[in-house]
Amino acid sequence: MKRRNVISHSRRETVNSVRNERKKKSDGVTTEDRLSQLPDEIILRILSALDVKSVVQTSILSKRWKYIWVSLPVLNLNDSSFAESISFEDFVDNFMSARDSSCNVFKLSLECHNELEDHELLDSIIDHVTDTPSISTTIQVLTIFAESVVTKLPELSVCRSLTVLNLSCIASEISIFNLPSLKQLYLYDCRFECGMGDSLDLFGECVNLHYLYFHSCVYYGDVKSFIISAPQLRQLDISGFRVDEMFDDQCEIELVTPRLKYFKYQDSDLYSFSTEIDLNFVEEIDIDVGWGTNYTRVDEDEEEDTDSLYRLIELFEILRRAEFISLSTEVIQVLSRFPDILEDQSSPFTRMQTFELIHDTTFTSGIPNAVKAYLFGETS
Repeated sequence: MKRRNVISHSRRETVNSVRNERKKKSDGVTTEDRLSQLPDEIILRILSALDVKSVVQTSILSKRWKYIWVSLPVLNLNDSSFAESISFEDFVDNFMSARDSSCNVFKLSLECHNELEDHELLDSIIDHVTDTPSISTTIQVLTIFAESVVTKLPELSVCRSLTVLNLSCIASEISIFNLPSLKQLYLYDCRFECGMGDSLDLFGECVNLHYLYFHSCVYYGDVKSFIISAPQLRQLDISGFRVDEMFDDQCEIELVTPRLKYFKYQDSDLYSFSTEIDLNFVEEIDIDVGWGTNYTRVDEDEEEDTDSLYRLIELFEILRRAEFISLSTEVIQVLSRFPDILEDQSSPFTRMQTFELIHDTTFTSGIPNAVKAYLFGETS
């Protein structure tokens, strides 16, 4: 019954295309249907590139295809072709109920660009993933894009095959990602309620994490130490990190990433970084801090703020083994304001092979000698 509901939802949109195909048959000549002669495995692979609604629509084209959609190994659920969010939510509920629960699913993507009427939809999807053995034991990639609260993220810990997790625009009270098989984690524009503790270690249980990206994420709570603890992490990409929706200069980011190779930081402000271990494998760093015009103006009556300078010096010391280095022009401007302090600092990048300056169109001057001496070990 539910299968007929899913199909009828899209039937009207494809009936015209079916009629057009029939019109092509004339003078007793029948067009050979080579597509239907393909093995199910190949057909499913082709259909896996489409969104689920389009896949369901194909079921009307052939008797053989009538129920092939129930066996999809890749589920792309997207509301872009639905006029109302409630229609999309009903479609998702019907589809997930009607699919063959014995068939493995390797990838699931849920993208909701419109505001959801049912804010429990995301949790129901997670329930379906974790409660269905053919999914929980095989799923490798999970993507959720929706502006909604998600309460059941911790339940994903049962998915031991999950290697890639993409989360965008969600809000959650999760305090730790307990996903030991995860290798790639992408967090974009997410909101996390962190409680009253002064330290937060979200990734401590992601023991196989290789790539971590978090952009424009906000952490609510009294967080003073944001710990990135991931023993296998190779790449770290941070931008737009905020505590209680603001830059908190009292918050420190602690790196416990002994195998880190690539570090990228992009923001309008720079947090303090610390580590208690040597990051011996760092090869490439990209630091783009856009303090804007704050450091292009010199006011002799205003006491110079050296906080940003010392944060840079500390970060460079942590990443001193880097060989390939990219810095923004704003970073150079900050360094150039304090030549006397730089004179007392050792050049941090003794293994540097290449240097790239991320140019700003307003930056016309060259790198001052004092900055060259500090960065490159050059003497005038």
